[in-house]
Amino acid sequence: MMVDAFKAIVVIVLLVIGFMIYPAMRVADRTEELARQAAGSAVEEFVDTVRGKGYVAPIDYNILLRRLDGTGMVFDVQLEHLKKTIQPVYNGSTFTNRFTIEYIGSFTLDILDKVYPDPSSTPIAEDDERRYYGMQAGDLFQVRVQSKGQSLSSRLRNIMFRSGTDIPIMITYGGMVRSEAP
Repeated sequence: MMVDAFKAIVVIVLLVIGFMIYPAMRVADRTEELARQAAGSAVEEFVDTVRGKGYVAPIDYNILLRRLDGTGMVFDVQLEHLKKTIQPVYNGSTFTNRFTIEYIGSFTLDILDKVYPDPSSTPIAEDDERRYYGMQAGDLFQVRVQSKGQSLSSRLRNIMFRSGTDIPIMITYGGMVRSEAP
């Protein structure tokens, strides 16, 4: 009699796991994967637009932020612009017919200060070229996006397996600017 009750409890626990918890984990995993794909697509589209235009515009950046918000997750967005400079090489005062290429970095705060100027100053329309962060052909532009907090999938795994691992969504995409800023 005691063995039958124990078997019944084991069967009920297995049924709960099989019919409720496992499908919930699969749905959470699929939702996280869809968020990863949507964020990757948004970042790629933004970077390709910026590289094609040669500047970061408030309209394009706002579209990126809206698309990332649409995933249901919170993201940290980091922008990086490496300005290409060509320096002639001299031996004393004689030009050696050689050049070195150096990159000077500008990062998120520098870029967003230009795209979103001080609101206490004279308002500038969103499509005004003075709000564009311009770049030159040959410069490098890159965006890094990382999710913040825990996803539903990570929380369910922590509950089920008592593991403290949380793997964030991390996307890095960039390349060489193809056009000059206006």
